[in-house]
Amino acid sequence: MTMPSPEPLHEKRRFLPSPGIVIFGFLPLGIMLFLVLFGPLLLTVDPNRQILSAAYAPPSAEHLLGADNLGRSIAARVVAGARISLGIAVAGVIASLASGLALGFVTAFRGGWARQVIMRLSDVIIACPSLLFVILVSGLLGGGIGPILFGLWMSQWPGFARLTAVIAGRELASDHVEASRLLGFGPGYIFRVHVLPAITPYLASLGALTVGANVLTISSVGFLGLGLRPPDAEWGAMIAGTMTFFRTYPHMVLAPAAAILICTLSATLIGEFYSGRLQGIEEAV
Repeated sequence: MTMPSPEPLHEKRRFLPSPGIVIFGFLPLGIMLFLVLFGPLLLTVDPNRQILSAAYAPPSAEHLLGADNLGRSIAARVVAGARISLGIAVAGVIASLASGLALGFVTAFRGGWARQVIMRLSDVIIACPSLLFVILVSGLLGGGIGPILFGLWMSQWPGFARLTAVIAGRELASDHVEASRLLGFGPGYIFRVHVLPAITPYLASLGALTVGANVLTISSVGFLGLGLRPPDAEWGAMIAGTMTFFRTYPHMVLAPAAAILICTLSATLIGEFYSGRLQGIEEAV
């Protein structure tokens, strides 16, 4: 009786997403980030300037994406909205990642009561959906960048903390970490040399997915009128303010909606790609 041959390594990796997905994800997001950084230099139009004679203007050489019902440049407002939406989304991920990384390492390294307190607190927060949590905080605190950012941070740090606790716990149980402990190296060295390099790819994947989710959450809060105060340009608020004109002037709604779709889809594809690569590498090992 012949034994079946081991499955080739390339067979285990056949489910990895194509590198073309990364290009498809990075390219639109890169263009959006370029507009965020250099858009105000390229578009010298004030996004809040009202030119009533240009109201409802369709896309043209003078108005690249047309004008809204108040004659404001939609292109300038989309770029201004990108600075707000992407800025808050990335800031929320950075704050959640930093907090979750620290708390997750404490959970794995200390254990005991510290683990119980952090994990039970994360259970309570995870029980409330992120969007509902941000809406609740924004509604209670009156909206604005601060409440939205606080709501994103409070609702998302448990995910990063739990991921860090799992990966850090696996690393702390390894032989090379035990050798470092026997040699007298402290928690700071172990975290910097052993834990952080092992967990960085996982945090990058989760961070990319969270950026896409944050853009959608911020737009949803703005659509409900709990985001930034007018006349600040924000994609969700732009859609809400022009929804009644969708049948006759669809360009006013499609431009911010396309921006939300591009950012969310691009960030999600990037996160899924690296998540698939990590899964494929672990299966191969």
